[in-house]
Amino acid sequence: PLSPSCPYAVGAMKLIVLGVCFEVFATLVGTCGKQLVSYATTVQAKQRARSFKVVGLLLTTLVGPVLDMAAYAFAPQAIVAPLSGLDIVWNTCSAPHTLGEKLSGRHLVGSGLVFFGAVATAHFGPHHTDQASLERMHNIFLGWRFLTYAAAFAACMLLSTIVLRLRPKGEGDKARGIALGLTAGGIAGNMYFISAGVGLLRASADSGDWSAWTNPLPYFVVLGAVVVAVTNIPFMTKALQEYEALVAVTMFEGSHIVVACISGTWVLAELDGVERTRRAVYWLCIATIVLGLLVIQSAAGSSIKPTKRDAAQLRKTSDNPQDADNTPVPVQDVENGNEECYDDQARDATQVAPNDGAALAAVTSAAGAGANSCAEDIERGGAEALGAGAGSPPGALIGAPAGVAGAAASAAAGAPV
Repeated sequence: PLSPSCPYAVGAMKLIVLGVCFEVFATLVGTCGKQLVSYATTVQAKQRARSFKVVGLLLTTLVGPVLDMAAYAFAPQAIVAPLSGLDIVWNTCSAPHTLGEKLSGRHLVGSGLVFFGAVATAHFGPHHTDQASLERMHNIFLGWRFLTYAAAFAACMLLSTIVLRLRPKGEGDKARGIALGLTAGGIAGNMYFISAGVGLLRASADSGDWSAWTNPLPYFVVLGAVVVAVTNIPFMTKALQEYEALVAVTMFEGSHIVVACISGTWVLAELDGVERTRRAVYWLCIATIVLGLLVIQSAAGSSIKPTKRDAAQLRKTSDNPQDADNTPVPVQDVENGNEECYDDQARDATQVAPNDGAALAAVTSAAGAGANSCAEDIERGGAEALGAGAGSPPGALIGAPAGVAGAAASAAAGAPV
């Protein structure tokens, strides 16, 4: 590491601070965008609601990613990646005032852990950057570190593919939801492509020397950044279609942060100049962020959305509900229980609405199946659960990285991305 008195070190530190500011601003913009999408669902006038939704999606899918790119151009990936979790913190702090959201104690505790961990990583992470150049890009992407990382990541993706094939859609299996969320976040966490590509672009612009771009390697790196940005969307869309938004996004966010920090540390060697004690504290801070995300996730109910097959099976048996001994359950008991469940469904829907428009749309589209799932809750006193995972309505999309809102909207509508 360079001495703090070195002019280059002072200049590099200023650039890191600038990158941190860009990322913090990106999370604020992302929060505003998602809340506008959420607010649009409560507006009665269709034209006005559409305007709010369009502005919100533009902020989350265009402005936010541009600010993210600027952040990775000026600051190390190991510092920028954990700050993406601040999106959840801003949403938790502002939603009660802007959208009338009622938050639980777990939301506050989890958000506090995420905020503390994100701020601490900026302090204990790397405070120096290596000058971007074509030579450094060659050393990174043609070196043994990248090759070993690529092999390990490919093995993880193969394992995920096997899990998803063995546990197809509609089985109501939690392992499938975990695999979808972790796969989407893991792919998106490979930010070293954009970090290296944007870094070289900034260095070329600063020096006026564009000779590095006569080599094909920078273009392959940029292509890798595009592939990473696009290929995670189908997995995230499936996760949002099949599982609660809060669970899916939490898995995505946690996996995204961990993979981005690991790849920044191993592939880009950003922590090589940091002493061991600071490294240990840095990873402790990352663990604190993940713990906070898990605490927020625990505030949600069941993670599996009711499927069409679940609804059909429940409707088929609703005319003659039976207990575990095949003894008919009194119809009046079922009706009373269903009335209570309908009240719970309506109350949960109003709680979901302020958090995210996509989550509300998911609740609305699954209303019939969600109501039928109440029969399962009544019968569960002495019967086997009917269907696979029909449970409480989807949780709230408390906070998601920039760009996920588009996938969430497509998932809620059941449309391909």
